Amino acid sequence: MTADREVEVRALLVLDQIPGVGLKTLAALVARFGSGRAALAAPDRAFSVVAGQRAALARSDAEMRDRVAAGLNDAARLNAPAVTWSDAEYPSILLNLADPPPVLFLRGRAELLSTPCITSVGARKATARARDFARRLASALARSGYTIVSGMALGIDGCAHLGVLDAGGGTIAVLGRGSDRAYPASHERVFRDILAVGLVVSEFLPGRPALPHHFPRRNRVPAALGQAVVVVEASRRSGSLITVEHALDLGVDVYAVPGPVEQPACEGSNALLVDGARPLVSVERVPRRTWCRLVRRKRAAPTGRCRGSPSGQPRSRPRTCGGAGRPGGVGGVRGFGPARRTRGERMGRATARAAV
Repeated sequence: MTADREVEVRALLVLDQIPGVGLKTLAALVARFGSGRAALAAPDRAFSVVAGQRAALARSDAEMRDRVAAGLNDAARLNAPAVTWSDAEYPSILLNLADPPPVLFLRGRAELLSTPCITSVGARKATARARDFARRLASALARSGYTIVSGMALGIDGCAHLGVLDAGGGTIAVLGRGSDRAYPASHERVFRDILAVGLVVSEFLPGRPALPHHFPRRNRVPAALGQAVVVVEASRRSGSLITVEHALDLGVDVYAVPGPVEQPACEGSNALLVDGARPLVSVERVPRRTWCRLVRRKRAAPTGRCRGSPSGQPRSRPRTCGGAGRPGGVGGVRGFGPARRTRGERMGRATARAAV
């Protein structure tokens, strides 16, 4: 890492640590000043116009800067290089998000980000039927050449990763904490196995613990990385439905596995089918029929890495891509563009497109 790039990585991470500076404010700061480094060094008055006076004063917190420095030292020790949204190594498909991660830590086989990916999500407290289906589905897809993306949580996520490992395939775990250790701790062995053959992705500094608000934020990343999202089982309050919402905003196809109608654990995934998700009813038929078109379909990255800037800075407002797999304007993106359609309306549009 060059000295200038290291300074920029450090600046983006410090900005992300400032209380009251969310991802959209961080993007606005970079758009206003040209880089994270320039934003961090901007005069208090100019900085406060974008982020507020309290955030401007908090920039000088030595403890916060020391925490970032320690995290970067840990990342170097773990061989988890940091890539920013202006780096060529950054997965450009994430720039379609309304709030792309400014920095990602990639620990393992980063080349898996360039392979055809399917995202598998579902409940932590999954039924035995769903856990078995998730594991067999992931194995079948891995044998057909797909990389499986999930969050390494208990339940469906862990079973999806195990299925890939059973088949000797590639898998990507997107964490809601730093990439230095497994979460939950009971998945330590799965974590080590993924590091050996797959990739662990995190937008959080090594050493950063798993906090409740990290997981809704984390869920947008697997939604963007997959060419399709499969919900194996979900209750009505399952966090996996947040991933579905992001997928629909991005125009990503959503599939759901039908479950018993009287089973509360299946209410959310069954509701997706009512809304128009594509049903997934057989593991054996999946590689040959359901996903064959995805091998040929290349996910589209933004036509310019940033609206109005060739330097690779993030969008100042979200926009869907107009290429294959990310049709422009499908449902509008959160809070922008056309009035946002209901999940059923967006699901119907995605389903009609998938049938073409």
